[in-house]
Amino acid sequence: MKIISKLKSYIFTPNRCFIPRCKARCCADAPLPEGYAQKVEGFAYRKVYNAVNIGENTPGEGYNSIVYNTRPVPLIMIGHAGGGKHVYYYDKKMAQKMGVKNMEEAQKALLSMEAQERYNYCPFLNEQGRCRVYPMRPPICREFGTSPLPINYCHQKSSRYDIFMFYAKQFSPSKIFNFYKNLIISSLKRTQEA
Repeated sequence: MKIISKLKSYIFTPNRCFIPRCKARCCADAPLPEGYAQKVEGFAYRKVYNAVNIGENTPGEGYNSIVYNTRPVPLIMIGHAGGGKHVYYYDKKMAQKMGVKNMEEAQKALLSMEAQERYNYCPFLNEQGRCRVYPMRPPICREFGTSPLPINYCHQKSSRYDIFMFYAKQFSPSKIFNFYKNLIISSLKRTQEA
């Protein structure tokens, strides 16, 4: 019985961020290192309306971070306060361009944008939720999901079953077989290294 319950847990427990399925909502309001966007400028997928330098995102990082706004609203989420509340930056220049006169109107514009399920996605994320700079992504993107802190928790992790079903609908059986063969081989290599 223990073997069956372990097997069920192995197959059905959500354990991985799986971008094709979750559409990478975790890549919203991403604080990217200062100067990074200029290095990979040609890869940007989304228009940047404004940006805010928030200083060191985490103490000890050693570099300042920039939060880019890819939504045409004058409010940019720049962090978290106590109790899970968001902290916003109000961009006066953007508000003037939009004809927004006060913070109340800016909040209404933000709420209407969020009602359309439009997140402030990273400028390098395409419509399919794929990162256009994945091989050269910055440290915050590499570390996402590895920290025990709630801010880095991916609430849309997929189980091995979810991933299998995604590929079963998308690809041929030979591609599914190769995917799982490679997954098993990499798991065995990691087990041997540990």
